[in-house]
Parts: sequence; structure tokens; C-alpha cells
Amino acid sequence: MLNFFIGLVLSFIISFYAYRKKSLTLSGVAGAMALGASLYFFGGFLFFTILIAFFVSSTLLTKFKKSEKKDTEIIAEKSGRRDYSQVIANGLPAFLTAFLYYITQNHIFMLGFAVSMASSNSDTWASELGVLSKNQPVSILTWKRIKKGMSGGISLLGTLASLLGSLVISLIFTIGYALKYGAGITFKNIVFAFAVCFLGGFIGSIIDSLLGASVQALYYCEKLKIYTERRFFDESENKLVKGVKFMNNNMVNFLSGLLASLLSMVLFILTVNI
Repeated sequence: MLNFFIGLVLSFIISFYAYRKKSLTLSGVAGAMALGASLYFFGGFLFFTILIAFFVSSTLLTKFKKSEKKDTEIIAEKSGRRDYSQVIANGLPAFLTAFLYYITQNHIFMLGFAVSMASSNSDTWASELGVLSKNQPVSILTWKRIKKGMSGGISLLGTLASLLGSLVISLIFTIGYALKYGAGITFKNIVFAFAVCFLGGFIGSIIDSLLGASVQALYYCEKLKIYTERRFFDESENKLVKGVKFMNNNMVNFLSGLLASLLSMVLFILTVNI
């Protein structure tokens, strides 16, 4: 239980600081503490480091040039201050793969965990930096121009940010993976694990955009006369014009991270002799 206690203390320090900086709600603090303690218990310092790399970088990017993102906040469902639902949506695939790694000690689940985090980081970096692009994004499905902040939109800046976000997590994972398993696996496998994690994280961001453009709920707000991903405005329910109600941003984040993780593990199993 020592690892759980260490993870809980470290998670409290970091999440409470994020709360003071208005990056997390109180429910978000509780969710982040539970997730951080669990991941430290299941996977030790490496898993916790990957989680913190995602959390810190995404928090900083959310604050980066925040004044230039105000116009998109009313459109996008997610806001700068994250609550427990957003923590769970991004963290549940990581929690599941970390738990499977803990009970099996099979390093394929370490890869699955890293990919789920790389996917979340990739998507967050794309969202937070992509909206700063001077050009309007295009829909990943129709290639028509759409408003900044709407899910399913892609831009050159957002795509580059997505690749970089996945790269950061993949590098941390690969270093830890090599230190833990380097004596028992080949250098080729280590390089391939990095490639799969990097590609898997980026694919997760693409899956997120595809789901966002196709099945994620989009509403029309009569009061503001705009399209938005927010279901309610001033306690009034907006009109659903596209997608499915339960397919909100949190569900899309969860599914993209889970699918990216599963696809990456299958690819690694089929390609490399574990």
C-alpha cells in the first residue's frame, strides 16, 4: 500500500495546486487524486510520470493565450476548469490498462496504458493549440470550413500539435520501457514499441476528430443563435441538430483513448513476438 499512499500524497499536492490555479474543480481534484493514486499503485513511478506529463502539459496549454480562445469556449463543451467527468473520460482507459498490467505484469498493457495517455495528450494539444491557427479549420469528414472550437475540425497547426503531444508521452514511455525490460527484449522491439505508441497516440486524436464530426452531439441555441456542443444554456435545453445525445465530448474522449489503446496492443501482438 506504500505506492498507493505515495501516489495519493503526490496527486493531492499537484491537484490542489491546479485547483488553486482554477484548472480543476473540487470534484476534479477528487477524481485526479483517485486516478493518480491508482496509477502509482498499479504501475509505479513511470505510470505516474506519464500521467503528470499529460496533466501538467494540458493544463499549461489550456491557460496559454486563453484570451484568444474566449470565442470558442461557448461552442466547445469542455472548459478550462476540468471536473471529475473529464478526469474519468480521459483517465478510464489508462486505469483499465494499468490494472491489467498490475495483475498480469504483461508489458503489452504498459504499452496500452501509454497509448491511451498519448491519445489524450495528442487530442488536448491539438485542441488547445489548433484554435490559435489563423485559418479556419476544416471538417475531417467533409473538408468544409467549420468554426474554431467545434469537434471534428482539423488544421495544420492542430495536426502538428497533435503529433508533438503524442511524441512527448511516447518518449517518456520508451525510456521507462527500456529501463524496465531492456535486458529481456531487443533494441528493435524497443524502437517498435516507441513507434506504436507514437502512432497510436496520434491515431487516437484522429479517432476523436472522426467521432466528433460524425456522432458527437451538436445543438442549436435559440437564445444565442449559435451552434454549440453544450446541451444546456441558462437551464434551458438546446435543440439537438446532429449526433446522439449521450455521445458528448467526454464519451468521445473515452472511446478514442480506448480504441487507440486496443488497436495499438493488437498491432504490437501481431507484429512482435512477445
